[in-house]
Amino acid sequence: MFRKYIALIRMKYVEMLAYRLATIVWMTGAMVQPLITMVVWTNIYPSQSNSFILYFITLIFVERMTSAWDVWELDREIREGTFSNYILRPFHPIHWAIAENIVYKVLFLIVLLPIWGVLAVFVPALRPDVSGWQFVLFVTALFLGATLRFMFSYICGLLGFWVTKVTAIYGMFEVVSLFLSGRIAPLSLLPPILKQISMYLPFRYMIGFPIDIVMGTMTRVEIGYGFFGAMAWAIIFISVLRWLWKAGLKKNQAVGG
Repeated sequence: MFRKYIALIRMKYVEMLAYRLATIVWMTGAMVQPLITMVVWTNIYPSQSNSFILYFITLIFVERMTSAWDVWELDREIREGTFSNYILRPFHPIHWAIAENIVYKVLFLIVLLPIWGVLAVFVPALRPDVSGWQFVLFVTALFLGATLRFMFSYICGLLGFWVTKVTAIYGMFEVVSLFLSGRIAPLSLLPPILKQISMYLPFRYMIGFPIDIVMGTMTRVEIGYGFFGAMAWAIIFISVLRWLWKAGLKKNQAVGG
């Protein structure tokens, strides 16, 4: 399995280099919305500008490190019939997607960390007072968030066995996620009812939870509940993904290709 993953990662790395301009455009384009939102909130609450700067720059980092695009890939491949090429191989198709995620996120990490370091020299707000234990919790929450977002995207993509255009369904979830994951505003600024709802949905654990750990706005009990919620949703997603995969193979008609 290790050697297979090395081969897949090499293949995806070559593919990434072939489309490096598209990768750069995609990566930089995703930063626009958080930066605009940051400017809006810093103008509304100028006294808290440092806090908002740290929050939204962290949001850019977390959003890129947890990003998932497999729903669009699966939607096209299942609809066109090219997904059958992966089914016939003695290797679950999800491993191709995992390898691609690893390559792209390592690239984002290599690019984003030096940018953060340079900005921190000129912007004191980007020098968070994070303890070693807090950093470990952040990395763990970030990994769980990336796992949840990847599986959610893949689950929605597998709906392509039944639905012609699953990206429309995913788009509706993205609108909900925009508000309940902390991408529009810190979860602490949401109305109490929305904050309560976000505790029971997976979107908060994909993005907002790791950011709140860095911001230091959570108690130990809240962090514990956060990890419990993230792991609970991970178990649910794994179960749903396995069921959809087995049911989807029976439904697959391999049209096109």
